[in-house]
Amino acid sequence: MAGIDFKYAVSGDILENYIKGTYKTRTVWERVFLHLKSKGIDAYSPGQHKGKCTTPYVVLKNTGTAGFEGSNQIGSQTLDVITYCPRSNYSDIEPYTVQVQSFLGELKGYIRPTGNITPVILDDSVNGYTQTIEYQTFQRLRR
Repeated sequence: MAGIDFKYAVSGDILENYIKGTYKTRTVWERVFLHLKSKGIDAYSPGQHKGKCTTPYVVLKNTGTAGFEGSNQIGSQTLDVITYCPRSNYSDIEPYTVQVQSFLGELKGYIRPTGNITPVILDDSVNGYTQTIEYQTFQRLRR
């Protein structure tokens, strides 16, 4: 899939095979993305969503990998799960974020919440409210 925008590659086959359990994800980000898509969540990579926020959606962002002190083999990778709801629906942001967290709880053997959750803020650039939840996974460092 090198050179293919993942949004378009997820059209049918990859998502269907993920749901069937026959697609092996390549990254933490991809597994979380496909899991949310399989639950009906409108998910995007950073910069992919265009236009104003008219319905709730999620942006997934890999925020980096860090090694554990004293180890060059084991570390953790963090992901930001950024939820969006339209400006006209402030009361929907918290229930939507809780729903996304519930779906991600199904991956508890794979990722875990760090406890870092930002306050709800208004993002005028998309005309919607947003909130970020941080997750992490432990992994071998690539060398």
